[in-house]
Amino acid sequence: MSHSHIDLNLFRIFDRVMTEKGVSAAAASLEMTPAAISQAIRRLSDLIGEPLFRRDGRGIIPTSRALALHREIRTALHTMERSLLLNQAFDPLTSQRIFRIASHPDLDLLLLPALLAHLARVAPHCRVESVPGMFEEHLRQQALRLRNIDLVLASTALEETGFCNESLLTLELRVACRADHPRIGESLDFETFFAEEHVVWDVRRKDDWVIRSLSDQALPPRKIAYESNALLTALSLVSQTEWLCVVSQWHVEQMRDTLRLKDFPLPWASSHCPVYISWHQAQGRDPALQWFIRQLHLISAGVPLI
Repeated sequence: MSHSHIDLNLFRIFDRVMTEKGVSAAAASLEMTPAAISQAIRRLSDLIGEPLFRRDGRGIIPTSRALALHREIRTALHTMERSLLLNQAFDPLTSQRIFRIASHPDLDLLLLPALLAHLARVAPHCRVESVPGMFEEHLRQQALRLRNIDLVLASTALEETGFCNESLLTLELRVACRADHPRIGESLDFETFFAEEHVVWDVRRKDDWVIRSLSDQALPPRKIAYESNALLTALSLVSQTEWLCVVSQWHVEQMRDTLRLKDFPLPWASSHCPVYISWHQAQGRDPALQWFIRQLHLISAGVPLI
């Protein structure tokens, strides 16, 4: 087949089969018949020159070639779809928009369940993809510029030219320890805090530990016993050791009873930890994205955070 006559819609159908993990689900999503989806996949397999899926019981499994092809085409497909959508009116009740977010699992845990429940009511065909592993700021900036992602959720704003930021919420920080800690009773003072060993969240803010970046006073170094990239892992370790951990009030409240924890205010004056929404200024013309940002604000306003 001549490359000048490739039906690009085949790649769109292939992407949907990969995303929906099946022919029937992709057919329902695209409002096509399963037979038409299967025929399109066969045509694309013929074009590629090797099978893209193999049978597994009543379902299908992508081949290694399909996985590689999907990685190669999905960014280009999403970019083209976003460019086309900019010229269309956005109707949340009928749109099939996919919103791609670079965040952190601890923020996802806080926001995603409420966001998904909200979207199921007001935009039932829209979906959210949380892009994993994108924690470094330069990678997030590049992904926003290339339209590989729509939004970033982080504790620092993107201050370089070309990006827009809005404050989404603030998180009060608490010190957690196990309920029967042998040296900590009903209160926690400054000296005791720094005398104990700590589990620390390995996410940095402004190239520093989170608690140092939010304090106006110089803080002594902590005795760091363990670094964790997940607050729930940190809290689980705290419940089984004599370590302390600085964690958001929301996260400790989720696990206080289950893990038998107790918690205290920070024993010094500190700002709450902010969370920002950031996007590329070129996306300001996208009515769907601006609508989605408003939904995030609605969700965050309804979560008891502080």
